[in-house]
Amino acid sequence: MKISRITELRLRDFKSYRDATIPLEPLTILIGRNGSGKSNALDAIEVLAQLAKGEEVRDALEGGRRESAGIRGGAEGCAAHGADSFRIGATIELSTGAQIYLDVEIQVRPDVRIVSEDVWLGRNGNWTKQVLRSVAPHLDRGDIEAAVWNGKKGRNPVQTFRSSHLLAAQLILRTGTTKPQRQTFGDLEKGLAVLAGVFHLDPVPHLMRGYVPTQDSVLRRAGDNLSAAVARLKHDNPAKFAELLEAIKQLPENEIRSVELGRGGFGDVMLALKERKGRQSVTIPARQMSDGMLRMMAIATAALAGGAGLDLDSITPVDAAAHPLCLVIEELENGLHASQAAMVFDLVKRSSRDSGFQLILTTHSPALLDALEGDDHGGVLLCEREPKSGASKVVPLVQLPGYLSLMAQQSLGQAVTSGLITKAAAADENYDQINRLLGIG
Repeated sequence: MKISRITELRLRDFKSYRDATIPLEPLTILIGRNGSGKSNALDAIEVLAQLAKGEEVRDALEGGRRESAGIRGGAEGCAAHGADSFRIGATIELSTGAQIYLDVEIQVRPDVRIVSEDVWLGRNGNWTKQVLRSVAPHLDRGDIEAAVWNGKKGRNPVQTFRSSHLLAAQLILRTGTTKPQRQTFGDLEKGLAVLAGVFHLDPVPHLMRGYVPTQDSVLRRAGDNLSAAVARLKHDNPAKFAELLEAIKQLPENEIRSVELGRGGFGDVMLALKERKGRQSVTIPARQMSDGMLRMMAIATAALAGGAGLDLDSITPVDAAAHPLCLVIEELENGLHASQAAMVFDLVKRSSRDSGFQLILTTHSPALLDALEGDDHGGVLLCEREPKSGASKVVPLVQLPGYLSLMAQQSLGQAVTSGLITKAAAADENYDQINRLLGIG
């Protein structure tokens, strides 16, 4: 099933990146040492997602009205050392085959604003239609002008936009003057919906231990309303709830008999697990569950609920066409035993394929990497630093010379643990052989 998704991320002077292009697959797994740039790449995706939702630029970088604290380091921390601006962009492919190319440059000093933006529409990498092209901004004013494609012959008319918001997000709220322009705006809206569908799950177990209003059932980033989200899953999709229960049964030492949902005095709800201990059944409420169990339940619930069950926090109608989802999880294995992490990964991967959403993960887990199938390897990306410049770069693992020989000697998880993956780049090997071994292409 072909899904609408982000196929490419471009970073220039963004944090540790100087000029990088990162390919993204339906399943993308970023690996690498601490400080190599994995989280910085995810920060760029988060910025684009918030801008696509219509968020102000400063709020997209520093948090604003959202529950999260914004991007690490705020606005000034996004620009590379010595730079006053950064450029980020993405290529989005719709299920129809149409592609949207979006690039935006954001100034962080002396004030935070958009200083340039370009949007193209095409197919198969042939960019035939420049939908929007900004001109030099008025630095003494709060607006910026851009030429907007109108489907007519001659020069495209120039329109005025606020430099505090993504120009493309403003453009889709305007009415096209011709049928081709309205169709183009429709494709752009769908493309922004894909970006707006990024959900960065960052479970915080200690926030999940209290009662939650039953109606507060759309899972938030921190997972603090997990109990209500699980109650909704049980009510709306018993089959998915059964998958959740089956996954939970594989985690602890004690036998799990059921997932209970205790009710408070004001209609609130709290998760509980009924366990068998010896000959007795014991009910364990959320307030007594382990961090690992709560984190695992949040991850599994997010994957099983899909876009409609997650708080995508859109403040404009860009996601009205559907509920596209790109689920982002950093270090999925945190708090889980290695074998449990592989099991949870399998559930998340299976859900992404069944429900048709994109999945982007970071991991240090050898067990998780060993759980990958051959056709998953094409989405594994190695993040590392350039020895001389210190800038981050991203290399598809299957393009590393020496990778084939390395895989013949040990598993992927073992190769990463031993540090031999980075040494594989020094070898000389044919990429076609690597791809044939892994069943790619």
